[in-house]
Amino acid sequence: MKNKNEKINNENIDVQNAELENDFQLSAKSTSPIKKRIVFPFVEAGLGHIMPMTAVRDAFTEKYGDKCEIINTYFFQETDNEGLKGIEKKLIDEVHKHNKSKFHGFYQFFLMGIAGTQNSIRFLYKVWWKEGFKPALERVKEFDADLIFHTHFATLYYACEAKKLGLTNAKMAMYCPDPVVGKQWDRRAEFVALSSPVGKKRGEKNFGFKKRKTKFEVVPFLIRKQVADYKESREFYREQLEIPTDKFTILLADGAYGVGKLRDAVLELLKSPIPLTIIPVCGRNEKLYEEFEAIIPPAHITFKPFGFTDKMLLLSASCDLFIGKAGASNLAEPCYFGAPAIVTFTATPIEKWICKHYTHSVGSAVKITNVKKAVAKALEWAENRELMQPYIENSKKERRHDGPDKLADLLWERLNEV
Repeated sequence: MKNKNEKINNENIDVQNAELENDFQLSAKSTSPIKKRIVFPFVEAGLGHIMPMTAVRDAFTEKYGDKCEIINTYFFQETDNEGLKGIEKKLIDEVHKHNKSKFHGFYQFFLMGIAGTQNSIRFLYKVWWKEGFKPALERVKEFDADLIFHTHFATLYYACEAKKLGLTNAKMAMYCPDPVVGKQWDRRAEFVALSSPVGKKRGEKNFGFKKRKTKFEVVPFLIRKQVADYKESREFYREQLEIPTDKFTILLADGAYGVGKLRDAVLELLKSPIPLTIIPVCGRNEKLYEEFEAIIPPAHITFKPFGFTDKMLLLSASCDLFIGKAGASNLAEPCYFGAPAIVTFTATPIEKWICKHYTHSVGSAVKITNVKKAVAKALEWAENRELMQPYIENSKKERRHDGPDKLADLLWERLNEV
């Protein structure tokens, strides 16, 4: 039976970017048999899954919210089930491990190759994380959905298992935030969207999708539509940040949890003999933020660290250069504003694909994993900005923000096929 009005308690949810914090509320359950129901399940495991989900949810709600029932849910957090909450904690722990050591992620993919992808996935969810398996299936059943849209592989797996057991008849749609679909994604999705033509071609031919005749669509990267509000110059936004308007400005970030090579890169940049503005974003890494806050930089260096912040778009619109790990949104937002990137870290094979997308397909980034060499390249560009121009021109190819609208339309089509 479909529940009546139910309000999601979002008070204790710590989303990495405050711009993404919304008042979630389950849509009123209509008694009309005409309206169909779509579910947007959020997962807290870095921003790479939350940001595209938010972008599509917002676009879909604006365009079709009055024509169907929409359920927004933090899948693991909003219940009192400790098993489900434990699953998300483990997902967050995995993100930390991947960013502390790149070998962790590569080792996991290596083991999946030996044991077989599907065997590995089944073992993970049904054995290793068994405490959350049945509660997750019950969550899917309770939604009584016609379509479930996923940006995280965990919710997709649970929903596909629930469908196999007859607990839901929902269509399964997914958006992969990465240029290609990794091994961790369930192949039973009926609709797959991603931002890379290469990823579409690869998905159609490989990984078990072909025999299922999964429908693939390429959409522009799901960057937040708010980027369109940033129409002024870099100097204008630097004034808002109260930083010098004329200094070469470098933004650094290593994902939501501020690990990786962020600390080493910042300390190396602080040795610069030329004037710079250095803006590191530490995310949840409060210890690193406190360390940076205590630093007294040289007189010719402007040093402005951030921790948990709602200003990532503002910072991206202000910088000349981005340095950090190859997260999807990490690279997409500076690229949108014409800032080249130096990638210093790829935590997993997935981020290796993301990096290759921006270094080869887009051409807006270079990969330099040695921190001293990366900083040397940054200083070279700061002294001779003409060297950056090819990367700036290439970044203009990615200056689109219509991805969420296009995907919202495709989801509406899928929903009407039910």
